[in-house]
Amino acid sequence: MPLQLAAPVYKTFELEETDETYEVDEATTVTIKQAAQYEHERRQQLFSTLERKFKELEPDEIILVQTLSTEELKRLEVWLTLVECNILDMDGNPLFPSKENKDGHSRLAMTNTAFVKAWGMLQPDVADEIHNKVLEVNQRWAGTVGEEL
Repeated sequence: MPLQLAAPVYKTFELEETDETYEVDEATTVTIKQAAQYEHERRQQLFSTLERKFKELEPDEIILVQTLSTEELKRLEVWLTLVECNILDMDGNPLFPSKENKDGHSRLAMTNTAFVKAWGMLQPDVADEIHNKVLEVNQRWAGTVGEEL
């Protein structure tokens, strides 16, 4: 029998460091899905621009330039894999709203632009903890544990 595709792994985590730091009375949770090829390709697009420059005065010298923001990479990795989160905005609404798919799993119910705005409202330590959960589910993205940046 040939390979039969299976649904990606979904894992729900409590943000224990966040809850301890901000002294919340109910567990803060995120659900992360395992990335498939589509998400890997989207992530790799950040690495796709590489510029070579040659100096006229020193023809043997080549300068390579690659622009990559690690914070942009973290945000993209979360955008591609976050499916549910119970963090609330200042008005008490879900910061990252989600809805159920036809397969019974949740997915974010927001545009990338709305996600970028919501992500930007987080404290950096909270964003880091969410991103760490993404890397726990997607170890290929975890630097020396997985593929290199």
